[in-house]
Amino acid sequence: MSRVLHCIASLRVGGVEKRVLDAVLKLTTAGTQHSHAVCAFQDGPLREQYEPMLMRAGIDLHILQRASRYSRAFRHALREMANTAKPDIIHAYNETPGRWVRLLLGRRRPWKIIMHYGGGGALQWRWKLLELMLKGRTDRFVFNSHATSHVWRHDLGIHDKHSVIHNGVDIRDVADDPMDTPSKSPFQLLTVCRAVAIKNLSAQIRVLRLLHDRGMNDVQLTVVGDGPALANLKRQASDAGLSDAVTFAGYQTNPRAFHRKAHVYLCTSYNETFSMTLAEAMLNRVVCIAPSVGGPSEIIRDGENGFLIDCTQPLPTSLKGTLPNGQTIPRRVYDYRTSALRPPLGIDVEQLVDRIEDVRRRYDDLGGLRESARRRIIDDFSMDAYCASLEVLYNEMG
Repeated sequence: MSRVLHCIASLRVGGVEKRVLDAVLKLTTAGTQHSHAVCAFQDGPLREQYEPMLMRAGIDLHILQRASRYSRAFRHALREMANTAKPDIIHAYNETPGRWVRLLLGRRRPWKIIMHYGGGGALQWRWKLLELMLKGRTDRFVFNSHATSHVWRHDLGIHDKHSVIHNGVDIRDVADDPMDTPSKSPFQLLTVCRAVAIKNLSAQIRVLRLLHDRGMNDVQLTVVGDGPALANLKRQASDAGLSDAVTFAGYQTNPRAFHRKAHVYLCTSYNETFSMTLAEAMLNRVVCIAPSVGGPSEIIRDGENGFLIDCTQPLPTSLKGTLPNGQTIPRRVYDYRTSALRPPLGIDVEQLVDRIEDVRRRYDDLGGLRESARRRIIDDFSMDAYCASLEVLYNEMG
């Protein structure tokens, strides 16, 4: 049996952090062969929710206070915590925990280090050099999709010691739900995401405008999520004369509640490394449409359990380089249409409009596709499957 220490950036609200905490709890309650502990580099709201559950499960939670990247106190605390916890395996999720773990704990170490990449590989040259240096301190690279794997392995020259473990969706309490049949009008489009530049939400406003121009004035869009791009998106909707057709629902603790009224779920991102929100919509039998790039094109089988749209629109000049709040657009993405890496492109808006119109016209005949989408997530992308893959990984490294 190995002692596994899971390192995350913080206990702030975030998809990665919640997934890791849920997985650790699932592993422990399901009878893992290993012991588990969690180290968060910063405190946050998730502590109140998860600390009692972790304690009941006998899982140690170590909370550090990384005030800044140059904090000597944080560096000392991280070393002390590792020496006290004495893990056999340190599993670091995403770049920030992965860099600090390997920088401070990666030399002359008694433990093995797993670097788990969930980002898109948008590395500036200085970070790329650092990652190349730290590559030799990594015992296993794990990627959340084959698309992510293609990008990172190309950028860092990773030829061995790598695995793909797809993210897991919580399927509890939904597996036996009957299929919902939303009313035919209004026809509801839905997206759930953080409102940031890489999501390309302005494309959805353009899509809605074109649908209304084609006479489908009862088509509505609901945007669930918050973020720095939201204010500009609201202005775009107003300028397009669509204020009454777009609902901005803000951050929601239970976005699945919106699935029952939705006919179509839209993903228009320049890149998604996996897309948990897309998978959750498929689990709830919403017809999903996404770009033929990154994780969504790995989850969706075009025409069988959803639809994929080509990416043809050049990236706006304003989005190139570093964006506010540390947001980035990757330099390369993996396109399943061509089975190759390419620069990011925007989704083909006209093609997307045509597909939505087609889905609306034959929506009553898409019950099989909707059920296939649900089965795809239950069979291949559940939290059970995710945890089983982790257990195999730890067994191999133990």
